[in-house]
Amino acid sequence: MRLLYSSALLGLAWFAAINLIASGAAWAASRVLLGRGRMRTPSALAVLRIAPAVVSGIVVAAIFLPAHWLVEPDVTDESFGVVIAALAASGGLLLLRSASRTVSVVAATRSLGRAVKAASGDGSPAFHVLPGVTGVSLAGVVRPQVLVGPEVPSALTADELQAAIDHEAAHRRWRDNLTRCLMYCAPDVFGWSAAARQVEDTWRAEAEYRADAEAAAGDESRAIHLASALVKVARLNERAAGSRTFPVWSTFNEARLLEARVRLLLVGPRPIVARARRTAGVFVAALACGGAAAWVSGAPYLLHEATEALIAILP
Repeated sequence: MRLLYSSALLGLAWFAAINLIASGAAWAASRVLLGRGRMRTPSALAVLRIAPAVVSGIVVAAIFLPAHWLVEPDVTDESFGVVIAALAASGGLLLLRSASRTVSVVAATRSLGRAVKAASGDGSPAFHVLPGVTGVSLAGVVRPQVLVGPEVPSALTADELQAAIDHEAAHRRWRDNLTRCLMYCAPDVFGWSAAARQVEDTWRAEAEYRADAEAAAGDESRAIHLASALVKVARLNERAAGSRTFPVWSTFNEARLLEARVRLLLVGPRPIVARARRTAGVFVAALACGGAAAWVSGAPYLLHEATEALIAILP
């Protein structure tokens, strides 16, 4: 029981401490890279945003806790000071906030599933007309569904509606709603900063430009249809009192991006930049290699010794 208690307390304390360090590094990187305009790839932006939470979680779960369980005796009389307790409380609050947001995402997704089933039965159409929705949206995380408001099919031509559906289908192929969910639920200090919000805003813009490019597919007429759909849906949104939406769902039209998106589409058929999804893979591979190297070099045991030293000297 004592080992379980110390594992939980120290694990949370290390999670908070590493989170602070990683969040500081992410903040500095975002200020430099975004300030110079050198980071515009959606995958790279997403990795930067969730890196502090992922790194701190992996260090605790894959390095500190296993070493602690292997080395720490079952019975110990060591006590923990106020600094470690404060760090543990901070780590617990970060995880609690993340859990609360995750629960809200699950609840919204289940509610969406019931609404879609009630509106469409057991069929699987390309999109679902759903009361309470304004415009076009990609809703859900695991199996996202394209939703359109009841007024959309009559407000848009067939080509415009298809362009809007193709845009949301591009978001689905790139799993953009899952990325939104990861950023929204990430348990980190970085998420409280203005720099993190700038990263998220830049990611949303670049994800929209990418989906527009894929929907247009380099065809001028498709690009014009998509631009026209954007303007018409924006007008519908202006007249609407409210809409069924959620922070991790993709919305076809965001007012702040409307002008830039329409301008890019009307300049001419924008070529699709074929980028392999290497960024996330490189990030995962780097974490795996780093974890393996840490165990080979004995870093987990050094971390355990450092923990014992900190327990002894911290108030």
